[in-house]
Amino acid sequence: MMPGIVRAQAPDPVEPRKQWVTFTLDWAYSHPLHFKERPLEELTGVELGERQAEPEFGSGDGRTTVDIFELNRRIHGWSVAGYPLGAGNGPSLMVRYSYETLPVTRFEIRSPAGSELYLLTDGTAKDFSVGVIVSDRQRGWGLGAHSFFLVGFGKLNGERGSGDRYLGEAGAGINVGPLGFQFAVKIAYNKLSDPRAHSFYTVPISLRGTVSF
Repeated sequence: MMPGIVRAQAPDPVEPRKQWVTFTLDWAYSHPLHFKERPLEELTGVELGERQAEPEFGSGDGRTTVDIFELNRRIHGWSVAGYPLGAGNGPSLMVRYSYETLPVTRFEIRSPAGSELYLLTDGTAKDFSVGVIVSDRQRGWGLGAHSFFLVGFGKLNGERGSGDRYLGEAGAGINVGPLGFQFAVKIAYNKLSDPRAHSFYTVPISLRGTVSF
């Protein structure tokens, strides 16, 4: 009797368990973008040029100057991201709520109308965004990776009152089981009305520790 021929079959791949929520703790360095135009020229109402000596900015006729006392770029925050349909391998819907501090900013405007001190030392932002995360995770404690893109809006609060902002964010990360790290870049356009309507950009570059379930 001839022995039967048995064909070995590869086991069906088993997808890792879906994730539903990710918590992050953020450390960031926020770069100013077009700072001369927004907010300085919006607040002074005149075109400014950069100077080699203090004050750092001044009008062509020298009658208006801006002296920068502090522009602290280190900020921090946290976030909660949810995946309404679950996040498996491949693209998944992602919604995210985040909180972050704003860069401490202090400068003085001198003009024919007098001097004016601008302080933003306790500003915070609360953001809501939606987008897509693309994951390639392994089962158990295997090494995985992901990338994401988000757009959204937020609210500003602080000694300059409340305001609005709009943002886009992209990033990527690695994870081992539920633990991981993310690197992300966000561009936010911020609007305030005190002492008069003005805006400014913040570009935080963030390193995040993550825990996902």
